[in-house]
Amino acid sequence: MSSCYRFIPVEKVFHGAGVIENLPAEIDRLGARKAALLTSNSLFASPVIKRLEQLLGSRLEVVLSGTVQHAPSQSIFEIASRLRNRGIDLLISLGGGTVIDSAKAIALVLGEGLDEPQQLQSYSVKFEYPDKIEIPQVKQKLIPHIAVPTTLSAAEFSNIIGITDEHRKVKELYIDDQLTPKVVYMDPELCTDTPAWLWSATGMRALDHAIETVYSKQTHPITTALALQSIRLLSEYLPKCKKDPANLQAKLQCQMAAWMSFFGVSNVMMGLSHGIGHQIGAHANVAHGVTSCIMLPHVMRFSLPFTLEQQALISAAMGGEVSGRSVEEAAAMASQLVVKLVADLQLPLRLRDVQVRKEQFQPIAEDAMRDLVVASSPRPVQGTGEIVALLEAAW
Repeated sequence: MSSCYRFIPVEKVFHGAGVIENLPAEIDRLGARKAALLTSNSLFASPVIKRLEQLLGSRLEVVLSGTVQHAPSQSIFEIASRLRNRGIDLLISLGGGTVIDSAKAIALVLGEGLDEPQQLQSYSVKFEYPDKIEIPQVKQKLIPHIAVPTTLSAAEFSNIIGITDEHRKVKELYIDDQLTPKVVYMDPELCTDTPAWLWSATGMRALDHAIETVYSKQTHPITTALALQSIRLLSEYLPKCKKDPANLQAKLQCQMAAWMSFFGVSNVMMGLSHGIGHQIGAHANVAHGVTSCIMLPHVMRFSLPFTLEQQALISAAMGGEVSGRSVEEAAAMASQLVVKLVADLQLPLRLRDVQVRKEQFQPIAEDAMRDLVVASSPRPVQGTGEIVALLEAAW
């Protein structure tokens, strides 16, 4: 077997309680003098921001909020307009996937000198199922980005952005190595204000990353090994975090698991659960962690005939009793174990419970078929009808 494993340019990952204290030295290493800190509305007035302001001192030029779930393009341009012509030479994102993706998108907008959302079309991935793809490249050097995640979305470990075109209600992908954060800080001390439901839901998003990595059509032994360990850690430590949100060791283990879940995204693409989830988010404004809770078990069952051995491994990693069972029996347990974990975390399991309407199914399915990751489904998708059927089952 011959292959090539490609690393994206994350230069450093700091992990552990208190590692954020190293941030000023890292900013100095990058030669930045005017950093902009982007955060969520909920964190804008939090003690964490005060701590970072004191820590960074004159290195910090401005603190901004205003990010919107699913990164609608208009919100990106509104924030970018507040940074334009200020000499910003570093972006720092503090928050979840929305904030981190927004910072990536702002770097793209400022670096390429874009003035209006329509110009983004020149940079979005164009995909026609099953294999016609165009990935435009970024032309200019972008502002570097340091990511400080406070959820488990793992957006900080990818060279991908999802930006929602709010007029067409579709989430589009943008892929370029320059979009990758250069440095990541996983400090559980900064996550104590993260709502418990959000921590659990983004943990399920990380589980979705890991599961679709294990049975992707483009598997790799490195990513499979890390994804299985991610599944083990999330299955053990997400319930511990729910029981005791102040358990920093459990939070750090979940952060490490989120990293492992998305470690090789440039080598092994996610699959159908992600493709459908992207568009449920765009059409119905449902958080991606919640879309994973709802859609992942159904997609696992859909994929089961093509992924028996992989799903048997997933069952074992989730702590299922697979000894003495056939591969078919062990594999069938995997989706059931995911459902049990979602229920234990008290997260939604049905689309109707998050206000997704049946009349949205067809446009969601049509846009999902134009989502690049659907091509990595181990079971080929025959058309929008199969996706609508999955949405019906999940409703």
